[in-house]
Amino acid sequence: MRPGSRRIGRSSRSGIRARLAGGPGRVAAEALTEAPVAPGRVPLAGHAPWIHRDALRFVRELRHHGPMTKIYIGPRQVHVVNSHALVRELLTAQARAFDKGAMFDALRVPLGDGLITAAGERHLRQRRLMQPAFRHDRIAGYARIMSERSLARAVVWEPGTTLDLVPEINRLTLDILLRTLFADPQDPELRTAVKDWLTVKYHSMRLALSPLHAWSERLPLLPGWRPPHAGPLRRLIAVQHRIIDTYRAEGRDRGDLLSMLLATGGPDGALTDAEVTDELITLFLAGTGTVSASLAWALHEISRRPAVQRRIHDELDTVLAGRPPGYEDLPALVHTRQVLTEVLRLHPPSWLLMRRAVRPVTLGGVRLSPGAEVFFSPYALHLDPQLYENPDDFDPERWSHDGAAKAPRHTYLPFGAGSRLCIGEDFAWTELTLALAAFLAHRRLTPADSTPVRTLVGTVLRPAQLPLTAHARRS
Repeated sequence: MRPGSRRIGRSSRSGIRARLAGGPGRVAAEALTEAPVAPGRVPLAGHAPWIHRDALRFVRELRHHGPMTKIYIGPRQVHVVNSHALVRELLTAQARAFDKGAMFDALRVPLGDGLITAAGERHLRQRRLMQPAFRHDRIAGYARIMSERSLARAVVWEPGTTLDLVPEINRLTLDILLRTLFADPQDPELRTAVKDWLTVKYHSMRLALSPLHAWSERLPLLPGWRPPHAGPLRRLIAVQHRIIDTYRAEGRDRGDLLSMLLATGGPDGALTDAEVTDELITLFLAGTGTVSASLAWALHEISRRPAVQRRIHDELDTVLAGRPPGYEDLPALVHTRQVLTEVLRLHPPSWLLMRRAVRPVTLGGVRLSPGAEVFFSPYALHLDPQLYENPDDFDPERWSHDGAAKAPRHTYLPFGAGSRLCIGEDFAWTELTLALAAFLAHRRLTPADSTPVRTLVGTVLRPAQLPLTAHARRS
């Protein structure tokens, strides 16, 4: 079913089909000045009811209505880009014509103004200053922590026992993040402040897709539809300032991410303490929700496929020969990387991304005014049958050398693209690979029951629960 098709009559559907009869190529070629409105718009709410009913199906099926379509979140008009060619144009050739969009307005309250929410020249400056913290030599140091903590978390999982891995993985990724950000993350208030803040930041996507929140920009509404309270952010910043003061007083490199952020300098100057705290908070967001969701989905997909799991076991046995996984092993874990690549295709953590025009711009023949909101969905691109053969199938072999070479650019976006490509992409790949190796090297995993895993659609796509049973591997 296409979005909203149960709510519109046959004649309306026929009219939409007639407008789009030429297909996506013809729509783009006719140099439209307006994109067609997706069917199913509801008075006052717009398309929000369909999004809240099944957001993933909604964004995936928008491609049937053209390379660019209009939807409404309450009164807010949004252009959704459904064509990979237009996504590429949005993220590269036209990138300077766009800034971050509605979700990031909501995010600035709990997140501050770090790399994720920063705009324009400020974003470019902060990215240049943060880049040294993610050099290969630094990631090699972080990898030791990733491997040690993952093995420590996995070793207590006795064969024959069942665990819901979602909270286990959340604890693991937070532990790794704190130990890579801070060499000695023992401040008694740090973990509490981070956990309190994490409960707030998950509301940002809900606010961005809420018709009531959109209406509140025009009309006074209940306080509950305002952005999250800034209290958790202030408390987290206070703890971080205390830690930063200690680091500056010592003036030495502890080998962690904070040391690198404090050592920034050059033509762009240096990060101020306020900017350092903003970037630490950005790393809390990127280093917890996205990595933990991806690791959970990886274990979910692997546990359901004995042949895939056996091949990973064979690769781990050959490459590691019983020793702990390390950074130097990553190039040899070829099949493990292919499996993770396919996991991120089917379950991209950032399922919906947003931009806003900052000047008049034409995209796909549609003229956008300053302030126009633009959405695009990596999830929808990843499951487009015109881009991927049998897109619903889990097939790591599509990422063999030959298969990967054939994939067009900007059809695979688990970490974004262009100037907004995630600065921590190599960090995330390293953590995912080492953690997966730690969990699988000495055990075989199976689903605890046949109950389908429910997807929670928020700022990231994550499984609600993941009950898996561990079994001793046969030698």
